[in-house]
Amino acid sequence: MSTVATGYGFKPLNLIGGQSYNGGVIREYKVAANNSAAIFNGDLVVLSSAGQPSAVVTTSPVAIKIPATSADATAGIVGVCVGARYVSAATNQPLYANYLPANAVTNSASGTEVFVMVMDDPDALFQIKGSAALGTFNSGTSGSGWPGAIGKNAAIGFGSGGNTSSGISSFVLTVGTNGGSLATTSTLALRIVDVVRGTESDAYPEFIVKLNVGVHSYYNSLGV
Repeated sequence: MSTVATGYGFKPLNLIGGQSYNGGVIREYKVAANNSAAIFNGDLVVLSSAGQPSAVVTTSPVAIKIPATSADATAGIVGVCVGARYVSAATNQPLYANYLPANAVTNSASGTEVFVMVMDDPDALFQIKGSAALGTFNSGTSGSGWPGAIGKNAAIGFGSGGNTSSGISSFVLTVGTNGGSLATTSTLALRIVDVVRGTESDAYPEFIVKLNVGVHSYYNSLGV
């Protein structure tokens, strides 16, 4: 049972539509300038205008409404952090870490050749924890219950920040009271593909989701 409120961010699972999946495409983004905040494992990663993975997403991204309006979707999100690597300043040896600490370029714990590793396939499916119980949503309309969440859209919640001991994100899916934040709204960041079996009635149910059109940079014509 999922009784712990703390989220764990986005866990890559596979690809939508039964596409071949071998663990996901991991692209390394070089960090040439200090990142002002840590980038945790499971966080969405966004590029700055300088092409640097220096800014973590801190507000739920806006998807593209189809047909498109004059408003742009959130730009620059390239995927989900799955770790970092750098050459240790202390030992001059390459190290792999679960997350990228703040100020990684000059941080005494890191050193040269700093990279953040990102699962950047725009068709990826992820598992993510919900922020609250589905509650009476489970009774549903005409007894549909939790399957009524499938196909709905949702925003991203950010919890209290990542864990610097484990390196894990605190991102969650915003459920709302009795599932009240699950909606058809076209500009919400996430599409719910499924509910993880066995967690439907938990205090913090878990979901399988995909980033909506326009959230991922590869499906968004707006550059950085």
